[in-house]
Amino acid sequence: MRYLTKLTLSFTGLLAVALVSAGLAFWSARSAEHHLQRSQLAHRVHEQYLSLSSHTYELFKQFGDALLIGDRDKGTGEARLLKEIRADISKLRILIAEEVQLVGEEEIEELELLAQIERQIEYLLKEFSRLQASDVSVDPTAYREHLTNILDEKIDADFQALIAEALIEEEQEVTETEVEVRQAVALFQRAAVIAGVIAAVAAFFGIFLLRSALTKPLQRLLEGAEAVGRGELGHRIDAPGDTELDRVAQAFNQMIAKVAERQDLLSASRDALEEEVSRRTAQLEKLLQTLRETEANRKRLLADVSHELRTPLTIIRGEADVALRGELRDAEAYREVLLRTREAADHTARIVDDLLFVARQENGEIRINPRDVDLVDLVLRAITAGRALDKAGKTVDFETSVNTAKLRADPSRINQVVTILLENALRYGGQEVEVRLDQTPGGFAITVADDGPGLTEDELGHVFERFFRGSNAAIRYDGGTGLGLPVAKAIIEAHGGRIALTSEPGEGVQARFTLPSRPRLAAAS
Repeated sequence: MRYLTKLTLSFTGLLAVALVSAGLAFWSARSAEHHLQRSQLAHRVHEQYLSLSSHTYELFKQFGDALLIGDRDKGTGEARLLKEIRADISKLRILIAEEVQLVGEEEIEELELLAQIERQIEYLLKEFSRLQASDVSVDPTAYREHLTNILDEKIDADFQALIAEALIEEEQEVTETEVEVRQAVALFQRAAVIAGVIAAVAAFFGIFLLRSALTKPLQRLLEGAEAVGRGELGHRIDAPGDTELDRVAQAFNQMIAKVAERQDLLSASRDALEEEVSRRTAQLEKLLQTLRETEANRKRLLADVSHELRTPLTIIRGEADVALRGELRDAEAYREVLLRTREAADHTARIVDDLLFVARQENGEIRINPRDVDLVDLVLRAITAGRALDKAGKTVDFETSVNTAKLRADPSRINQVVTILLENALRYGGQEVEVRLDQTPGGFAITVADDGPGLTEDELGHVFERFFRGSNAAIRYDGGTGLGLPVAKAIIEAHGGRIALTSEPGEGVQARFTLPSRPRLAAAS
């Protein structure tokens, strides 16, 4: 038998005894309350009958005195007593009704007896009223005999017998109630003693059985836990049965087997961890190499900036030296010197501005001014300006699948991006350039494609780096700064869009950027 079954049976027995005891206590309390109410009602009825008897005899005495010696208070006392008698009868009727409700129909006889007493009182009142209405002087002897008959026979015999019967019945009822209460108390005491003995015996046997059944299995579990605590993972607990503790022992054995298996796994994991540490170390070394390359790129950037700025500054200084060392010239000659100086200064300022713009974009500090823009008109204007600047007479075609392409953007910056891509295509591409505007699920896309020599895969990986020039740009170098595509990328990303270049050697370059209809614009001072 399982421990759960034993515990269930033991506690069920104790619960049954407790419920029986509670039921006996409840029954005893209800019985005591019932008998107490019955006894109280019997006492109250007895007292009310005494009050009725007292008031009735007093009334009949006053009637007799009034007939014999005259009515001195002119019926005031009789009226008061009559009112009290009727109140006594009303109270008795209510009390007896409560007894009927409490005890049962056996108390209905008391109502019949009360009705007899009430009829007797009414009869006596009528007889006294008849005597009062008769003339005593007509037949004094008959008058006295009639009065004596009322007082002796009707009151002292009949009425007194009814009152005595009612009082005796109530006294007997009180006595019966007291006897029933004593019997109920004695019964409850015997039942309580029996229930207590049964509960004690059940508890004793339950504790004895559970103790004898739990001691050995618990001892085996304790010894097993101590053995495992000493590191003896080969120890197993004997669990021959199918009780709850036997199942706990079996689960304990399984747990120890899993612990031993886990130890083997930990050894294997330790080896794997060492291998992972070696791999991560290699990754860290690779990251360090990347940092070294980043530092090298930073130094290269400084060198490129220095190189790019050196040329225009050298031009400015050379023009100034020529103007200062030479003989005095006319105004037109000095004007040409100043124009060349101005062009070099503008080139220098453009390099600085582009570098500053890209740096601010990387730090999230670009300020742009968004407005409602139609990309169709913006691209057409950029193409017109590009054609005007092109001296080689190249063809620029424009295609679009939409009539209008309205969105929120900085028109000058977007125009700068289109101009950069168009200038690159015109400078380094072939004879034909195609510009296309399409609608995308989230906004619009602009593509600028040429039929030039294209870029290699390695060059595509560096096109957005500062001062980088592809092989075709290096061959056709004409004063570009190598900052156009980085600036274009910064502008597009500031608008929440993306830009990318795709190319195959000998198949031209396709530059494509997308703009969302409602971009989250980056703005800062």
